[in-house]
Amino acid sequence: MNTNTKPHLKDYRWTKGKPSPNPSGRPKSLKNVLRDEYQITPSQTNEILSNIMMHTKKEITDIQGDDTQPMIIRIVCKALIKSYNNGSLYALESLLNRTHGMPKQQTTIDTNQENPIFVSLDLK
Repeated sequence: MNTNTKPHLKDYRWTKGKPSPNPSGRPKSLKNVLRDEYQITPSQTNEILSNIMMHTKKEITDIQGDDTQPMIIRIVCKALIKSYNNGSLYALESLLNRTHGMPKQQTTIDTNQENPIFVSLDLK
């Protein structure tokens, strides 16, 4: 980054030799937490998400409030309930895209043109 582009941030830059402003480092991604701490593979994650989406609202609410359930399942249930209560399908759409893939999208390109395009190349 060019140091002249943001002079108002000069006082906040980290200086070499001083303690790190982020000693813990970058937070782990959810995928890595599931793999490392819970030994859950991506296919198992997809299966869990698919199973959760087959429950009724009451069942999902009960699962979300059950302290014996793994945190990831409770978080997913909470997101589904919140999305449902807000009248939004965002959480459901995100989970479906994650478990079953994005829907196939089709695009049509019409290349018919009334006036042809001529390209010339002059090699000298």
